[in-house]
Amino acid sequence: MDFDAVISGDRAVEARFAEWPKEIHDTLLTRIQKLTDELYGRVRALAPERTGKLKDEIISKVFDNPEKIKGLVTLEGNLSRAEYIKAGALEYGVHRAVKLRQHSRTITEAFGRDISPTRINVSAHPRDVDLEERFYLRGGLAEVESEAVTELTAAMNERVKD
Repeated sequence: MDFDAVISGDRAVEARFAEWPKEIHDTLLTRIQKLTDELYGRVRALAPERTGKLKDEIISKVFDNPEKIKGLVTLEGNLSRAEYIKAGALEYGVHRAVKLRQHSRTITEAFGRDISPTRINVSAHPRDVDLEERFYLRGGLAEVESEAVTELTAAMNERVKD
């Protein structure tokens, strides 16, 4: 029987088979669900938490197809482009000048005193950004990677011996 356990990309653990015996399938599905849940917990624990919004955008899924089982921990698929850019900046870091577009914001303080909320326009301007990478997605996977391969291989060896 052909078995292959792979950690692929930054986020996926896959198990593929040439043929798919039921006992092995059920054992691996259970283990991959457990590993995916563990990875999800570690990624959420590593995610920066200024507002908590990023943690809410992290999801986990397990895909059970006839030829492979795949566990995935990633960001929600229907986020805006701006949200993906922010999440990528936190994961990979940013060390460059960026040009901020014109925007508006609400201020509640001026010259050290509280004021009633006032909407102001901010003109476009450059800003130097020096944001260190946080490795919340890749860091969570790095923590689980060797354990996942060991656990999947052990599950296969148990079932093959039976």
